[in-house]
Amino acid sequence: NGKAQTNIDSLKLLLQQEKQDTGKVMLLTSLSFAYSSSKPDTAMLLALQALSLSKRIGFDKGHATSLTELGLAYYIEGNYPKATEVWLQALKLNEKINNLDGKARDLNAMGMICQVQGEYHEAIDYFVKAKKINEQIRNKREITINLNNLGNSYFSLKQYDSARFCAQQIYEI
Repeated sequence: NGKAQTNIDSLKLLLQQEKQDTGKVMLLTSLSFAYSSSKPDTAMLLALQALSLSKRIGFDKGHATSLTELGLAYYIEGNYPKATEVWLQALKLNEKINNLDGKARDLNAMGMICQVQGEYHEAIDYFVKAKKINEQIRNKREITINLNNLGNSYFSLKQYDSARFCAQQIYEI
């Protein structure tokens, strides 16, 4: 898609121009995310670069974000055990530094792992925790993602009223 390529090109240009190491880490993680669905191997390499740099400079938020993006690359490749391991590391670090946005993303990611493996009740627990944090920090975009994931899990459990309720809540946001 042309828009995705434009985004990737813009991020690459910003990365070339960035002078601060913390900025480089965050741009590398953004690039990793941008490549995640089309080129998970490239996404993984970028996340590993960001991870290495963030560790070297002691940038905990960047470290956690790098782990989150690395987990996504593993998830897309279907390596759920490794994705789980990495996302749990990211979650632990985000809890330590009280990064609520990162914590919510990692909880949602853990829910996705459970959902794809048919563990819908556990997935719902993760999605509800993520949604509560996103409500606390007023992140409407992520709340809609959490509600969508919740609705899918409820649907898979044939709990259609709960699935419908989640869908209705999305439209009210």
